Amino acid sequence: MSNRLVTGLALIALIVASILFLWKPWNPSEPSLKLGLDLQGGLRVTLVSDTPNPSPEDLATARNIVENRVNQFGVSEALVATAGNDKVVVELPGLTSADQERALDLIGQQAVLEFRIVKSEFNALPTEALTLDDLDPVAFTGEIVQTASAQFQQSPGTPSGPVVTFEIRPGDAQAFGNFTASNVGRRMAIVLDDRIITAPTLQSRISDSGQITGVGTLDEATDIAVVLRSGSLPISLKVDEVRSIGPTLGRDSINKGATAAIVGSILVILAVLMYYGPLFGGVLSFGVILAMLFIFGVLAALGAALTLPGLAGLVLTIGAAVDGNVISFERIREELREGRGLKSAMKRGFSNSLSAIIDANITTLLAALALYQYTTGPVRGFAITLAVGVVASVFVNIVVVPYVLGLLTDKNQRTYMWSGWEVRGLRLVERARPFVFTTGALAVAAIIYVSITGLSLSTDFTGGSNAILDVPTSVTTSQVRAAIDDLGIPGVTGDGATVVESSEGGTALTRQVSVRVGLGDSAQEATDEFASDLAAAVGGTKLSSDFVGPSVGADLRRGAILAVVVALLLVLVYLAFRFWPNWVVALAVVLASAHDVAITLGVQALLGIEFSIPVLAALLFVIGYSLNDSIIIADRIRENVRVIRDKPYRELVNLAVNQTLTRTVATSGTTLLPVLALLVFGGSVLRGFSVTLLVGIVIGTFSSIFLLAPTIVWVREWQQKRIENNRGTSRGKRTAKA
Repeated sequence: MSNRLVTGLALIALIVASILFLWKPWNPSEPSLKLGLDLQGGLRVTLVSDTPNPSPEDLATARNIVENRVNQFGVSEALVATAGNDKVVVELPGLTSADQERALDLIGQQAVLEFRIVKSEFNALPTEALTLDDLDPVAFTGEIVQTASAQFQQSPGTPSGPVVTFEIRPGDAQAFGNFTASNVGRRMAIVLDDRIITAPTLQSRISDSGQITGVGTLDEATDIAVVLRSGSLPISLKVDEVRSIGPTLGRDSINKGATAAIVGSILVILAVLMYYGPLFGGVLSFGVILAMLFIFGVLAALGAALTLPGLAGLVLTIGAAVDGNVISFERIREELREGRGLKSAMKRGFSNSLSAIIDANITTLLAALALYQYTTGPVRGFAITLAVGVVASVFVNIVVVPYVLGLLTDKNQRTYMWSGWEVRGLRLVERARPFVFTTGALAVAAIIYVSITGLSLSTDFTGGSNAILDVPTSVTTSQVRAAIDDLGIPGVTGDGATVVESSEGGTALTRQVSVRVGLGDSAQEATDEFASDLAAAVGGTKLSSDFVGPSVGADLRRGAILAVVVALLLVLVYLAFRFWPNWVVALAVVLASAHDVAITLGVQALLGIEFSIPVLAALLFVIGYSLNDSIIIADRIRENVRVIRDKPYRELVNLAVNQTLTRTVATSGTTLLPVLALLVFGGSVLRGFSVTLLVGIVIGTFSSIFLLAPTIVWVREWQQKRIENNRGTSRGKRTAKA
């Protein structure tokens, strides 16, 4: 069987598998692709404290524990926040009815685990007949549990069924071991929320791990393991209200975003066809469409939810897919201009572009893995989409596109592609000094400016006032935003408000709308006044108003910062290894990325762009795009150093920038087109997101040309000068001794 046939069959199998996971004929009621709260809406659960007047610390702890449970349960992109003085609000993207019941049972469960010895006189009673009065006082609680997991036990000699295995914290292992050793032969009851789950007889000392049997189903075992890992709630919570809600981004913004996506896609396809002709441009467009199919198929198979941050990751991966093909096609053009035939040019072009594609995408994958490891919620969703997209893009770049072009050019050697521009003689390194110092000063100024003024944080990070209104059905989301603007509250805009429609409540003539804004005042009086004024402005009625805490917890904020730092360190190590001994390339790439982030943050602060979760995802996009753009040029520098021996280093770097300039412009242009479409057609709510992407692409392109290359040259020449000075000093010492 030929390699071409194997590749074709594998490609068909992947296409069929992706379509099946999206179609899901085995479960027609399940949506083909889950969408997050911002794009689809879901379920809002309000939990109220059974404990009177809980302290703010206990409420915040309860919020964190509920968030951990929701994340471990497998619900993607859930939002959890405190509300008022005694509530926790959980917003869950679309769930099946069975999952809704499980989620409701899980998130409000107090999960107090107790280990208690059964009194001797009740030792003969079966577990289901035991009561709490039949047990000795509590010996240990769930605080001694370090981790827990659900398994299906099928070991020989033991009853089969679902079990929960747990490990004891090292600091408690000795005490727990002594306790179980002194009670060998007696029964130890494991109690969860005053319910006796099991009461096995202790056969021997238990110090480091244990097992909970007698669990009904594997789902129940999984839920018990989740609550044991996340810990018990410091207060008792009960479900106060459950309602279906619309998308948090607003239906008006989603419709505009969909229009922008369609326009952007058409523009990219037209640009590619015009630049590379019907053959190469058509195959590139087919490859990008196939990459999107693979990405959506994998996301559907994983059950991951696609959100606006995830779409930022998708834009980055689509850009990577286009970029990989552009790199290869530009190399093919170079070979064709040198007089080689199409087959030879394609073979050399794809081969010579492979290392650049691999290096650029591995660094992006390292960043995605760091984000996945250290973050949760929407940022982790961005990381998942980015990682899946990177793998799909590389597969399309190095397997699908060469395979399809090989089939189409078997009998026809015409390229239908014009020869393109060949850039020569631009001495950018010599002219870069004023640009480097100017942009470096701007980056430093941006950091100082952001440090002094700060960013305009959205309610995702600060919390805000939440009003639930009953409004006439004729009132649209856009009219609610306009009414917020008309109130004239300093720092509060309709575009920055989260307006969510509820599909429940209301009457035949009215519907319920939830509005969240950042008033900068957490006092209940300010929230009540805002809710009443807005209700009057839209001709509605105020139903309730509360101050709602941030949906992005401190853990996620710290995790995102840590993930970015770890990602840049991983990239630094990887590139230093790949470019050794010219390690300065790795340092220059990371510095260029840091420069791009600093400039982008400065523009955000200067324009007053509200820093929300989607804008955070756009900033992460900037890091990925900057790394990708810089590595392509760095890789060409490495190739020139290896191949060309008769030119000084400065000339080789200038040559590399010239050689990759058409690729840089083509990639930036095709990536900018959908972003420009989003800026023009996406509406004011998505403007901060699209402006951040736009600035990042422009600055990333600029830095890769005018900052990266000169920095590498200057440091290299400084190193050479230092070596020569040291040699001169050594010769001088030897002469003096003589």
